[in-house]
Amino acid sequence: MPSATAPQVNAANGTNGIKEPLADVLHVIDSRTGQHLALKIQQNAINATDLKQLKAPKDSEHPEYQNEQGLRVYDPGYSNTLVSESKITYIDGLEGTIQYRGYSIHDIIGKKKFVDLSHLLIWGHWPSAEEAQTYQKRLNDVPLIDESVFNVIRSFPKKGSILGMMVAGLSALQSSSMETIPAHAAKNLYMGQPENVDQQVIRVLSSLSMITAAAYCHHIGRDFTPPRKDFSYVENFLLMTGTVEPSTGVPNPRYVSAVERLWTCVADHEMTCSTAALLQTASALPDVISCLISAISATYGPLHGGAIEVAYKNIEEIGSVENVPAKIARVKAGKERLYGYGHRVYRVTDPRFTYISQILGELSEEAAKDPLLQVAFALDRAAAEDEYFTSRKLRPNADLFAAFAYSCLGFPAEFILPISVVSRTQGFMAHWKEAMAYTEGSPRIWRPGQKYTGNLNQKE
Repeated sequence: MPSATAPQVNAANGTNGIKEPLADVLHVIDSRTGQHLALKIQQNAINATDLKQLKAPKDSEHPEYQNEQGLRVYDPGYSNTLVSESKITYIDGLEGTIQYRGYSIHDIIGKKKFVDLSHLLIWGHWPSAEEAQTYQKRLNDVPLIDESVFNVIRSFPKKGSILGMMVAGLSALQSSSMETIPAHAAKNLYMGQPENVDQQVIRVLSSLSMITAAAYCHHIGRDFTPPRKDFSYVENFLLMTGTVEPSTGVPNPRYVSAVERLWTCVADHEMTCSTAALLQTASALPDVISCLISAISATYGPLHGGAIEVAYKNIEEIGSVENVPAKIARVKAGKERLYGYGHRVYRVTDPRFTYISQILGELSEEAAKDPLLQVAFALDRAAAEDEYFTSRKLRPNADLFAAFAYSCLGFPAEFILPISVVSRTQGFMAHWKEAMAYTEGSPRIWRPGQKYTGNLNQKE
């Protein structure tokens, strides 16, 4: 029997009193609200994102419902997944909220050590003092990367891609332990095997930090400094890159504090393009390095992490503070883009921006010495005061201003994305570990559906 709430279709000349639709559509009714959608069917397919027009009821206890966010399209199986389940990071772009494992970043940044935050993301709880000490020790006990890995990195042109060196270094690291590759071992090594997963997480976190530092040192012609057993994760990264005080030979505590907070800001950001690439690869059950290489490759694109380097070059082209008004005018006229502004998630100020601005304030002396940063700051002031940008909610991207902070620490533009990859790998590892804990039946490879639009049954 037809439902009393069945949609009335606009049509004419139907048979048996049933009206025919004017177009091919799928009618959807949300039983919670009574909201009706008529979704266009094209080539026997609908656009799943059209379902996001359905708004959840406000009276639900879930925060996503309270903010009336659109419906998330989810397949409980691992194949053809549009949205996967996760307990790692919650983001509300309408309210400007980020929570790691249920904890607001406002209660974390500047209040927790980065290694503790890493433990929270990956293992799901704040470590006790003993657990934190054990975790740091395990990271520091990972052996120095093999000479063959260094040789692969050094085989690149010095001015070549640092990210490319990192990918090659990871591949060399992977080949140094063939027994960790499931296809080579001819068996599942990680799905449902948390001890193996944890061992690989520790190995990758520590080794990637070394590989990234070695790539940077090769790029700028500096000697690589091995990590120390008594240093923290951040301290060792700065030490290995040679970012130390000449008088002491160790990292400046101010810089360590700045990087701790910067890395906490960007340790994870839910289902980004690179995280999706990692999970897509992980669904085939390879080793973690294969998954991480997929994520790094995705983040290199100018529509993702690579946008920061594009924005830097865009600012370099402006040249001077005096040229900022002309740049703003060209953007408003639709002749050029203003890279580094606007975010697909946030409709309010990015909650990370406040903390990154604080760090930049602490590094004001270093910033004053960089003409490029003065152009960037002038550009930001102009955009913040112009109705064209404010009305369109085109606010500065937090990642761009994090890049400015790294610049204050002495790192060149081409190294900012590699640094960000090291910090974001905490999140990558958390998502990989979560994916490998999947236990509902047999694992299923992600295989997104595709709509064929070509010709059929062609003959010469």
